[in-house]
Order: sequence, then structure tokens, then C-alpha cells
Amino acid sequence: MSDTTPTDGNKNSGKDASATSNGRHETRPVGLDPYADAARREADARDGAATTATTEQAASAHPGNQFPTGEQAHPGVPIGEPISYDAPEASAPAPVASRESAPSAYVPAASVNATGETERLEPLPAETHAAETPAYAPANTTVQPPIYIQAPAAPRYKSNRGPGVVIALLSAMIFAVLYALVAFALSGIGSLSIADTAAKFTDFIVLPIFYVPVIFFFVAFALLVLIVNRGGWWAYVLFGFLVAVAVYFSYIGAALLSVQAWNFTPDQAARFISQQWLNPGAIAAAVVAREVPIWAGAWIARNGRAVTTRNETAKAEYDRVLAAGPQGIRSN
Repeated sequence: MSDTTPTDGNKNSGKDASATSNGRHETRPVGLDPYADAARREADARDGAATTATTEQAASAHPGNQFPTGEQAHPGVPIGEPISYDAPEASAPAPVASRESAPSAYVPAASVNATGETERLEPLPAETHAAETPAYAPANTTVQPPIYIQAPAAPRYKSNRGPGVVIALLSAMIFAVLYALVAFALSGIGSLSIADTAAKFTDFIVLPIFYVPVIFFFVAFALLVLIVNRGGWWAYVLFGFLVAVAVYFSYIGAALLSVQAWNFTPDQAARFISQQWLNPGAIAAAVVAREVPIWAGAWIARNGRAVTTRNETAKAEYDRVLAAGPQGIRSN
């Protein structure tokens, strides 16, 4: 039997002695040497007491660095028994937030309105930030209504036909008066008294040879006015000759109506027409029909120049407005 008495407080000498340390203990089979086992237990008790005292001193010196000792470090495990150290179980990794998650919408805390006052805005719920846009709406927002600007209407150019036809009607009345005076003078030729002249004139004005040339004069002159329109005076001087020709032939036709030429034989009708070519009444009607359009045409041409000037002024104003473009409307 060997000596099992420990040489110091922390170590046991000998081959069968057990070495102890803080937290670790190695044992040998119990029951082979009862004296050695009793000595070993005493040594372990002394080592445990020394370790506990050292730990308490360190804890009192450093209150923040307190470590559990003995049964506090390993509850349920008696002192001096071997402790098994098991590896910790692998825990599941913590979920990592996806980088593709939608960022939350920016919600300002306040906004400045049109009057310069600061208005606080209530944030929208978190679940609506990604679904609703915009995140906020400024208050007192007024939408200006669209402004419609009407385009200028094109000017309506006035014509000289209406006033010209009216002047032609007045000219026909003048022609009738002049034609009647000439007829009265022709009726006085060969008459012995004024009463005889008046009787012949009265018989003349009721016959077609008086009113038919007047009607044809108005029709021919009105057609000339419609064709010439705003033409110059030269047109009425030149084409007034056609009005005289129309009146001349109308007088010959009216003479046939006056004598009821449908009762004549062809030879009698031909002989009567040949006598009318140089009839003073036909020549007088043609001469008066030639002169009246010249003077009346001067009046119509003058009115046509005034109408042309007004049309040119309206056209220039219309072009000026178009060139200027649309103008803004200033509100009061």
C-alpha cells in the first residue's frame, strides 16, 4: 500500500492519486483502496473549499464579474462527479429580410399651401403606402378651367348687285319719263292743236309700244348690273349699247302687238316690219336707252368702289387678327 497523503493543497502525488482542477475531476475505481479513497475525498473537499473561497473573494472584489460556482454552475450535478460537455444543438438560422421588398413610400410631416401657411399632414397607414400613390395630397389645390378663344370669323364681302338692281329700277323709271316726253314731242308733229297732240299721246302710252320697251330696258339693264357688279364706269358705257339694241327690237315687237299682226298675212306682216326699222319712235327709244345707262352706270360704279373699299378694309383687319394670333383674356 502506498502513501496517499497529498503533498500540497491542490495536487495529489502518486500514480493512483487523482488530479483536480476548477470544474474538472478525474476519478479512479472506488473500493480498491478504502484508505486512499478517504484521503482523496478529504483532498477534494479541501480543494473545493479553497476554490469557493477564491471565487467569493474575486466576486467581492469585482461585483460585476460574478461567475456561478459549484451547484450554481451546474445545478443537479453533485460536486466531484464528472461533467459531460455536449455540443449545443444547431439552431435554425434567423430569417433574412429580402432585398427586393418594396420600400415604404415617403410621407412628409407637413406641407406649405398656396397662402404660405404650414399644414400638418396625417401619415397614411403602413399597409397602404405601397398601394396608394401619391402618398399625400396638398390642400387648397384649385384647377384652372380651360380658356376657349373663338377664332375670328372670315369677313363676308359685300356685293354691288343689290344696290345696282335698285338703281336699275330707278333708271327704268327715268327712261319711261324721258321716253314719254319724246313720244309727246313726236305726237305734236303734224297736230293742229295741243288737244290733238294730247289725244295722240294718250293713245300712245296705253299701247305696247310704250310699256314694252320700258320693261325690256329694266330687264336688260338689271342683267348688265348683275354681270358687271363692282366694275368700273367704262363697263356701263361700253355695254350700255346692248341695252339700247334690246330696247330697239322690243319696240318693233311691241308694234306688231299693237296692230295685232297675227291677223296679217305673211306679206302684210313683212311689209309692216320693213316700215318699222326707221320708225321715229323706235329710234327715240333706242337713243334714250343708250344714254340712261351711261349716267346711271356712273352712279352704280361709284357705289361699287365704296363697296370694294369696305371689303378691302375688312379683309385687311381679318388678316391682321389672324397674324396676331389668339390673345389671352385678362380677368378683372
